Amino acid sequence: MMRLASRNAAVAADNRHVICRTNPVSLSDFTDKRREATRPLACRGENFDRDFDSNTLFYDAVQVSKSQIALFAPPFFNLARDVATTTFISGAGTRKARTRHLDRHAQLWLDIPENTAPVQALGELGSFAFSASPNCSEVFRDRRVIFTMSKDNPIEWILDWVRFNRDIHGADAVLIYDNGSSAYDSATLSAALRSVPGIRCSVVMEWPFKYGPQGANSWDHWDSDFCQLGAWEHARWRFLQHARSAMNSDIDELVLSKTGQSVFEAAEQSWTGLVRYRGRWIIGIDDGVHDDMRAPLRHTDFSIFMPPQYERSRFVIRRDANACLPKWTVVPGRCPTHAQWHVHSIFSWWASYFCTGDFSFRHFREIGSNWKYQRTNRVPFDPSLHRSDQALMDAFKRVDWEN
Repeated sequence: MMRLASRNAAVAADNRHVICRTNPVSLSDFTDKRREATRPLACRGENFDRDFDSNTLFYDAVQVSKSQIALFAPPFFNLARDVATTTFISGAGTRKARTRHLDRHAQLWLDIPENTAPVQALGELGSFAFSASPNCSEVFRDRRVIFTMSKDNPIEWILDWVRFNRDIHGADAVLIYDNGSSAYDSATLSAALRSVPGIRCSVVMEWPFKYGPQGANSWDHWDSDFCQLGAWEHARWRFLQHARSAMNSDIDELVLSKTGQSVFEAAEQSWTGLVRYRGRWIIGIDDGVHDDMRAPLRHTDFSIFMPPQYERSRFVIRRDANACLPKWTVVPGRCPTHAQWHVHSIFSWWASYFCTGDFSFRHFREIGSNWKYQRTNRVPFDPSLHRSDQALMDAFKRVDWEN
């Protein structure tokens, strides 16, 4: 049975602050086949089957240029052969897709011009139809964009993150992939972003897909968390192609500059168009005050960090056990088309092998919901282990936290 993916909806209070949705295709709509996990059974956690996305064929189809549509998907795994033999039919004729197999992500590229009728797909996998979501890159043209994925983060945390990046780095646009929040709806979040002075445009991209099972530890079995990697490539091609620069940052991360230069400006002036930098945890200290006796905690309630602690890694490399994996800011138009936007680097681009010392970010352990692991256990202040972060406190003073 042929199924037509619903037409993409963009809901706008005004044309600068919008809510966008995807045109996904689910396997359950037209076939009994499902994506099968590659992780060995013995290495799967208790909730692996619940968290694994076996059903999403692709997240969205996007008119990435006037002549091309790209489909953004979880990796096909056991479905790869069936997908490869699928034929796509539109007003432009019959097409075969070019497949890109990336880390925990896959793409299908089709030579189909814009303003084409819905595309029909026929093959061994089954029959379905879809329409392409519009290219929204003009929304962020020449903007300095902060982008993130969020689920149920308190809106006040999100606004503090926006205000900091506005006042410290000159951000003037926001792109949030909302991963199925239930604490508020997209309209409420969009209205909050619209209220922040200096933010010229924003998009709340509804992204209601399973995030996916985490790895066994820092190194092993990172093979099933498809959601964010799919979102980052989707963000690149649907929204950020013409952005002046774009910062990849979580709500619980704030970037500091040693020189006073904006991280956006640094990326724009870099001869590669990329700036990558390391992070450090900011922790909560047990001060004897119960959390239920104080107002909701915000970024400014924390300023204690853990200094470097060097040890040997599993690869016998000296590493800082208290450091966080790097993040990055990029000029999208200067990123090689073959590279993959990843969480901590940009894969298949030599420029991403290096980190600058001019920037670092602070990762706030208590600005979070403990969805991944328990990280809000506090300890008494120990001067041999903990330091006050003067650079962070100085940056806090430069932010208008109320507007």
